[in-house]
Amino acid sequence: MGNKKVVKKTNISNTHVPDKVYAYMIQSHHMLYELLNCEKGDSVSVEVFDDVGVEHPDGSRDAIQLKSALSNRNPVSNKAIDLWKTMYNWMLSAETGELDPENTKYILFINVNKKGTIVDKFHSAKSTEEAIDAWNKTKEIFYDEQGKLKEIGEECRKYVEYFYKDEKKDLALKIIEKFEYKKCIEDYTITVRNEFNKSGIPEDIIDPIYVGIIGWIDIKVTKMVEAGQPIAISLEDYQKQLRALYREHNQKHSLMTYSVEPSNQEIEQEFQKKRVYIEQLDIIDCDYTEKVEAINDYLRAAIDRATWAENGDISMQSIQTYESNLKRTWKLQKRIVMLEKKNESSEDQGKMIYYKCQDKNVEMDSVYVPDFFKNGCYHALANNLEIGWHPQYSELIKEESDSWEI
Repeated sequence: MGNKKVVKKTNISNTHVPDKVYAYMIQSHHMLYELLNCEKGDSVSVEVFDDVGVEHPDGSRDAIQLKSALSNRNPVSNKAIDLWKTMYNWMLSAETGELDPENTKYILFINVNKKGTIVDKFHSAKSTEEAIDAWNKTKEIFYDEQGKLKEIGEECRKYVEYFYKDEKKDLALKIIEKFEYKKCIEDYTITVRNEFNKSGIPEDIIDPIYVGIIGWIDIKVTKMVEAGQPIAISLEDYQKQLRALYREHNQKHSLMTYSVEPSNQEIEQEFQKKRVYIEQLDIIDCDYTEKVEAINDYLRAAIDRATWAENGDISMQSIQTYESNLKRTWKLQKRIVMLEKKNESSEDQGKMIYYKCQDKNVEMDSVYVPDFFKNGCYHALANNLEIGWHPQYSELIKEESDSWEI
């Protein structure tokens, strides 16, 4: 038989290629994770002043180092090169003034659920005293009682030595005090998706919108790289694209809600204001739970109404037309109740009017709005005494109107 050529196989598992490719890929995806947690005026960048960065309107920054591992290695073990290279780079950036420790939050984010006593110690230090303790205790891991460095890998040595130099201690303490450690309990893709699921998008369209927004970020990043521009996306640009995708995929043309349910404290504050719309419910003997539901609807509708108007999702004319439709519906329901329940008490008649209006769907032009918005708008009209539930609401309310807030 002829000579058989032996082909030497490369064991891909012994290289760091998958890890490196994965680390590069998650940078743009992590932009979405941060955008989902941003506030007005924030922008998220890639490879501008760190792997991923968040800049706030007040000039403060979140410097985020992303560490990924597809293998079993632990990027935050006490002697991990990844960890100490990160601390070293942050020290250098702080010394050059690129990342001012007084104005920067240093975040180490890893895509796996790994532990390390040093990162835990740094993460827990929230004061100068705690940072000093963390620096002293963790230094003992690397140095003996005589102050001599213990056996450690050559590559890691220079980073550790630099961080624990006495003349660098003050700077190291500032970084420790501003240090945060975040990790994924589940797979990274699941973590990002779970964060996106909190955005309030309906389940039947969230999948294509998620894929669409990830694709939009990837394309935007690629174009900025090709143009030689800094890679950064503002929260406003992200929200604009999200709204566009929402309209594109939502066949019902429902408006996306921005509001969340108010806290117990906010509900109690609303009770204390003695709003007219709450008094409207008092005079028809609604219980506490119904009033809490009304406060929830009223506050959420106010937020969404203002946000939709500001974003251009709805016009003032649309709002006015919608309110006119609500008042027309209220008048009709009132007439029906007064005919059907003419022998009932005024309080029961009022409750029936209120329940019928809550139950009746009222659309806004060509779009659908959530039930809480409709109900909240009813309460806004009731608050202005444009409508009422009790047949004699106007007379009853005016008797004590001086003590209520509109």
